[in-house]
Amino acid sequence: MRSSTPLLACLVASLLVSVTTPVLGDEALDDSRKKWEAANVSSYEFRYQKVCECHREMPSDTIVTVVRGEIVGVRFDREDFLDEVPVPPERYEWFRTIDNLFALVAGALEREAVVRVSYEPELGYPTRIYIDYVQDMVGEEVELHVLELRESN
Repeated sequence: MRSSTPLLACLVASLLVSVTTPVLGDEALDDSRKKWEAANVSSYEFRYQKVCECHREMPSDTIVTVVRGEIVGVRFDREDFLDEVPVPPERYEWFRTIDNLFALVAGALEREAVVRVSYEPELGYPTRIYIDYVQDMVGEEVELHVLELRESN
């Protein structure tokens, strides 16, 4: 009869390694943020789609206009309306710039949430963000897809 001790030892060692291996999310975040900062894009417009149920009253496609790092316009592009629907300025605080998206990801990593992010290869901004703050809870996840970004002058 063979001893299962070596097999058990290997299994325990692999579990310990997998638990202590650092998450590479911080490194990818830092590298991508450096690309974004190096690109020096302070005025732009981006369209994103909300995939989560975090704000049910919000339509899925949102267009945010940023000038010199500040939000100056937000509008919804709804399929059931002929024209885009503007958001009142007093609600701009509910929306994020690209820098705020980086901060969202950094904060989630600090809180040890489940975080999956894809970044645009040249400019480095997040293109897909998925955050699950509490794995045992349904409905608190955040998922955003940045569909396009256009620089403006």
